[in-house]
Amino acid sequence: MKFFIFFLSFFFLSFSSFSQRNTDDFDYETQFVYGISLNTQSGLIGGFSFRYSKAINETMYHSFSLEMVDVRHPKEQRRPSRLTGEFFVPGKRNFLYVLRPQYGREWVLFRKAEERGIQVNAIGAIGPTIGIVAPYIIDYQFTNEIIRTEQYDPNIHTSFEAVLGTGSFARRMSEAKIQLGASLKTSLALEFSAFKGSQVGFEAGMMFDAYSKKIEIMGLAENKQIYPSAFFTLFYGISK
Repeated sequence: MKFFIFFLSFFFLSFSSFSQRNTDDFDYETQFVYGISLNTQSGLIGGFSFRYSKAINETMYHSFSLEMVDVRHPKEQRRPSRLTGEFFVPGKRNFLYVLRPQYGREWVLFRKAEERGIQVNAIGAIGPTIGIVAPYIIDYQFTNEIIRTEQYDPNIHTSFEAVLGTGSFARRMSEAKIQLGASLKTSLALEFSAFKGSQVGFEAGMMFDAYSKKIEIMGLAENKQIYPSAFFTLFYGISK
């Protein structure tokens, strides 16, 4: 939370300081950015992001973004099935895939001094959160040797040794449900000119997702309604 307060303070102080600054020309009027995201609520690769920016004036841009993220519970631990060797997550009840369409603003804090300089932008954005809650399906062998493919329930599937594997992506998505919420993002983006008309860089900040109710990712564990996370995105941008 302290990190979030710092970002908000820095964000608004920077805006008040730089919004009155004038420059002779735009570095670019539009920019399309796509990247790979890492965050504290996901695995090694958290998801993918896309952002389109359009100039309002010399130091401010409209920001339209879309992020796709796989959210995981901190108690998830993969283990292999003793019978088949396929990996599964004991106790997992649901996958949570998140889509975040957001609108926001970008403020130019430090503009490139030259074509190969560094530009720093502060970004703030809000929007809906579309949570896709897909059941975690397993193949389970009961004591009468009947094998059932169904959603993992720690109260029924009590033996890890009887888990044979997990269901397909298509199967889980066919049974998925939508859980709506809201999201808030504050971040800083540093971009470097790779060559004329393109940039590479990274964006780092905080993301908050809030849902109308708790989402059960893990059975027999505490699940949350609000998901704060720190994130880091490596991106490539094309501008004109």
